[in-house]
Amino acid sequence: MSDLFAREDERRDALDAERDEVWRYKSCERKNRYDTRTEAEAVMADCENRGRRGLACYKCEYCGGWHLTSHPWK
Repeated sequence: MSDLFAREDERRDALDAERDEVWRYKSCERKNRYDTRTEAEAVMADCENRGRRGLACYKCEYCGGWHLTSHPWK
């Protein structure tokens, strides 16, 4: 019976790792990275001046930089 629980733990760990990898790609790796919040906000303001509204910036938990998103957290 303990073998069954061990396999289930391994399965959950693999799913968690896969989920984290997908989240890292979506929230960090495919986006432009800005070194500071000020730099991200300047790009955001430039986007607004060009008609792109509704952006927000956030500090990335993966790379430590700043990214822009059109889906801000509530």
